[in-house]
Amino acid sequence: MDATKKSLHYSTYLSNVLKSLKSNIFPIGLGVFFIIKDGFTKQALLDNGFALLILLFTILSALFSMIEAKITKYWIEEDKLMLQKGLINRTIKEIYIGKIQTMDTSAGIANQLLGGVIMHVKTAGDGIELNSISKHDAARLTEYINQRKYELNGQQIVEDVETSDVDQLPNQVSTPYETIYQLSTKDLLMMSATSASMFTVFAIVYAIYSQVDDIFHLDRYMGPLEQTVGQSYILIAFVIASALFMSYIIGIFITAIKYYQYTVYFNGELLNIKYGLFERKNKFIAIKNIQRVTERQSYLRKLLHKTSFAVTTTSEMKASEDSILGDEEVLPFISRDEAYRVIQRLVPDYNFTDVNHVIPKRSIRRYFQISWVIFIIAGGIIQYFWFDKAWLFVIILMILTFITAYIKYRNSGYIIVDDQVNIRNGGAFVMETSFVKERNIIGLNVSSTPFMNKANLRNAVLDISSGSSSASCRLDYIERDDAAQIYDWFLLKERYQYEKNA
Repeated sequence: MDATKKSLHYSTYLSNVLKSLKSNIFPIGLGVFFIIKDGFTKQALLDNGFALLILLFTILSALFSMIEAKITKYWIEEDKLMLQKGLINRTIKEIYIGKIQTMDTSAGIANQLLGGVIMHVKTAGDGIELNSISKHDAARLTEYINQRKYELNGQQIVEDVETSDVDQLPNQVSTPYETIYQLSTKDLLMMSATSASMFTVFAIVYAIYSQVDDIFHLDRYMGPLEQTVGQSYILIAFVIASALFMSYIIGIFITAIKYYQYTVYFNGELLNIKYGLFERKNKFIAIKNIQRVTERQSYLRKLLHKTSFAVTTTSEMKASEDSILGDEEVLPFISRDEAYRVIQRLVPDYNFTDVNHVIPKRSIRRYFQISWVIFIIAGGIIQYFWFDKAWLFVIILMILTFITAYIKYRNSGYIIVDDQVNIRNGGAFVMETSFVKERNIIGLNVSSTPFMNKANLRNAVLDISSGSSSASCRLDYIERDDAAQIYDWFLLKERYQYEKNA
């Protein structure tokens, strides 16, 4: 490719306008409401100057985003991918082609309609987002970067080895991908039906209702309904059941759209994951960059013998919107036996031995006692001043926290296998097991309080390398001897590495 500066695809304009409208949807609604309410007379418009300012600000924001997209340029220069952007404060970002590890693409509705894609070019420590370029330019750029990357890496290896070892250079022709996992329609529906999307829908609906209520004062419309509902417990139960059922159906629909045609390809070095209906994702994960493998299994899916796997990588680039706490999903819904067969093939040096359940019985109360104190105090205040049935909610919360504590006690634990530690934490809804190599642990913190010292208990937190930040996994209220074993194991491995490099 030449060093000619290229502009972004015109689909970026529509995409940026939609983003601007999305981020300002409530101010826009507020401004439009006040203008429509008072009419379009001159005096009404003058009286609603604030609403006009809101709409003007939104229009200017969309306009500036289009101008910024217009002046954004990208090009190749001296084996570097360059990105120039900024309307007032002009910045140029560059990444060395030889350091590029993966190139992901995604396409929202605007991109799919107009033939553009969003391209994420990632290294172990940085990244560039091209939002967006044409599919043809994305294919050309990907092909050029892959070819040039192999040439640059090959030159580096040639400098480090003798002439007789030239045969050891990596093959410049990419190994073909094979399909190792595909989410079937049956599993997609089962996954959607057993997800927690219902709670997400509740949160979204409540947020929208609260915002709309501020503008339209829905109380006057809901009042008669509340009076009617309040007269019948059967009707209350029916309304609640209907809301739960509708949110459940909507949650299934959302999850099914997101994971539509979820397929994982593998070529021995890279994972290629493609999925999505309205927003098509095409992600790559370098196996050598995996810092942690995590299994997440809800108790409902455990009954169905289903599970999911995610990985933590070293890229410092902003995590994707659909990642979980910065992790990237690899196997979102799969039978447990098949999951371990697939994941063992992807990371053959990892050991997936089950953990030992080491939480002592005297730790159970420590998982809920502070919460109980808070519930009792807060519930007592609410009961006294506002609501005389608050004690019912306090009892329910106390029961739930006790059940959660017992689940944590029954399911949490760890095991050390040579250079790896496996840690499991049981939560209220999901069990999470982290499989971590010692080489990927950047810190270990063992802590306690005076009360824990008296009971010979400790908290252990392992920090894991994850780009510029760090992920962590922890065990709370374990025996002091177990904490000492983890600490001694980590220290022994660190000392061995130090002596080896000395």
